[in-house]
Amino acid sequence: MANHGGDMFIKALQDRFTCKRYAPEGHISDSDFNTILEAARLSPSSFGMEPWKILVVENQELLQQLLDCSWGAKKNADRTVILLARKNLTAQSEWAHDICHNVQGLSPQEEKARLEMFQTFQKRDLRVLETSPQTLDPKRALFDWASKQTYIALANMLSAAAVMGIDATPIEGCTFPELERVLAGRGIIDTAEWGVSVLVQFGVHDPSHRPHPKLRRPFADVVEYLR
Repeated sequence: MANHGGDMFIKALQDRFTCKRYAPEGHISDSDFNTILEAARLSPSSFGMEPWKILVVENQELLQQLLDCSWGAKKNADRTVILLARKNLTAQSEWAHDICHNVQGLSPQEEKARLEMFQTFQKRDLRVLETSPQTLDPKRALFDWASKQTYIALANMLSAAAVMGIDATPIEGCTFPELERVLAGRGIIDTAEWGVSVLVQFGVHDPSHRPHPKLRRPFADVVEYLR
């Protein structure tokens, strides 16, 4: 049986491009945009810890402030989203307890076992809790680990948008400390708990600006089968 769903998905990814210029009048419906946000919410994360928060920027004054310190952002995008990553997430964190107890519904015994496994994973496997001249500062290492999780959510958002024919731009071209100062100055985030991981915008591309053909390495150069 032909895998039409798979073919459609690959075609959407082939057609997807990083939008460089948006049409000012382009608009995404609330329904479609909520589907993109739901794709992020449903994303997998390490140990199911969901170390993210999604900020949808609708306040125009705030948006302009953020654009001023985000050289990679596009001014005419219909929707601008900030993905935050949780800082200092360990087995002892209140966040970890809340996830285990209130989200995953674990019993006290199950929670204890899971958090012990989580701590071992971070310490032995990821080695993000180490302190030595050869390793990163543990706080930075933990934030980098949490940021990796947000990129799973980002990828799902981009894929969902592609399937719906919605244009998107993932953005790392930002002055991140300045972004965080703006958000903290408005009382939106506590920088002891959250940091900006990545931005992403959605909208309708300017039809006068043609995207470049998709250029990727050949499949055989990317995939190696170990047999």
